[in-house]
Amino acid sequence: MTEVVGPDQIARLHLAAVGLVLTDGLRVDDAVVLAEDLLASGVTGQATVTVASLERGAIRSEAEEPIREMLAEHGISVPVFTDEDDEYRVLLTAFGYWNLPLHFFEGPFYARIPAWDAQGPLDRKLVILLDRRDHETSPDARQAVEDELRAAVRACVPEV
Repeated sequence: MTEVVGPDQIARLHLAAVGLVLTDGLRVDDAVVLAEDLLASGVTGQATVTVASLERGAIRSEAEEPIREMLAEHGISVPVFTDEDDEYRVLLTAFGYWNLPLHFFEGPFYARIPAWDAQGPLDRKLVILLDRRDHETSPDARQAVEDELRAAVRACVPEV
């Protein structure tokens, strides 16, 4: 790479990574535009060039691997899921490290959460924090709890 990727571009790369985690979340056209913008700002790399050359209307099956390679080229590894536990770990990573919006995280979290007695320390902490967030009335207080949720994930889950 000839130039450092800026904070806005890093956020957009993370958004593309989140798209790989969510069912129907990958927006190929956004990833192509991001790759074009990276190239226009002087950031190069073979995988970025490959994504920039994709058609914006390309289907996920054509674009997923080149987008994964572009993300890896910029230090973001999004593994392919082999089972539900893998998918959940990547979802946690997307929430804790890549700023996956809470509403995308909360549903899958509650869908897989075991009964209270079978929960691990992280799951239990997240349940408690989500309950606390639901009872907060001010946006600032809700955001503070969301920040605690992300910090709890980062404290327990290494970034993939």
